[in-house]
Amino acid sequence: MIRTALTAALFSLTAACGGQAQDESPPSDAALTVSAEAVVLFPDDPGRMRLGDLRYRGGVELSSEDERFGGWSALLLDPQSDALDLALLSDRGTLAYGQVRLDEAGHPVALSLDRMEPLTGLDGAPLEGAAADAEGLAIYSDTQLAISFERDHRIWVYEHSSPLQAQALVLPLRTEGVGNNAGLEGLAIDDTSIWASVEYPIRGEETHTLWRYTLADLEAAPTEFQLALDPDYGITSLESDSAGGLYLMQRFYRRGVGNRIRILHLTADQIAAADDVALEPALMAELTEDMTVDNFEGMAVAEIDGELRLFLISDDNFNESQRTLLLSFAIEPRD
Repeated sequence: MIRTALTAALFSLTAACGGQAQDESPPSDAALTVSAEAVVLFPDDPGRMRLGDLRYRGGVELSSEDERFGGWSALLLDPQSDALDLALLSDRGTLAYGQVRLDEAGHPVALSLDRMEPLTGLDGAPLEGAAADAEGLAIYSDTQLAISFERDHRIWVYEHSSPLQAQALVLPLRTEGVGNNAGLEGLAIDDTSIWASVEYPIRGEETHTLWRYTLADLEAAPTEFQLALDPDYGITSLESDSAGGLYLMQRFYRRGVGNRIRILHLTADQIAAADDVALEPALMAELTEDMTVDNFEGMAVAEIDGELRLFLISDDNFNESQRTLLLSFAIEPRD
């Protein structure tokens, strides 16, 4: 469904902005050449695969000489026979789609990007500057996708139409307390709701904030939940667990220490029983600086040959000292 929905969405975006930008080279809709090199999870112990409730299923370091490649902040996947349809969102305001190729063991070995398109504003022009800082992506029909932005904090639902139509979801007034570069990074959709998370605690607070919008009435204000999480770890991604719960990814970075990544799970029962007490998602796994790790911001869940898999992609910030990593894990809770 991702390829169908994304194709429809990209059609509307392209139509709304009148085609590709004239000053881009190569053309914005041209395919990208991407190289992939296999990576192990533990460089000092290559045969080690278990990581908490996850088991490593392979990964690759991705690179490209194309200047459009990088800055990936969100990831969507849809399994096919021998590959995964892929949708990527860049924090410079572009959408890309292609495929992840898997080997016979189901490990990712290559990535192709067939097309990239700029996100457009309500005036039909490509987004630029702070307005283009797209962070979260969720597709919930063949004709609609939701994108969250930070710095200029907002959530837009794009409709497949020409000229472009976008519905801005109502943000709580407390969004005014959200930091400039600590905004709406996490976005997920389940059968009834759009979920959005604030990266770090709102100024003056100690807990992280999670909002739930009802798909049946997107004009209504969202329901708010508080999460009891380490305030030094920001929420960079959300994903539905297909059972009414959520997977969360948190990132920590400190100069001289490096990146640390936590994968957590919030169950449907916890959400249903929520009251005025902050919810406590369970820690599934943590990637630390001694592992193959970078600035992971995108997360997706897909079922491959009956196995539930978690994929992570990192944002290289277009910085030569950082890497674009795509890692895959089987979700295997410990007894």
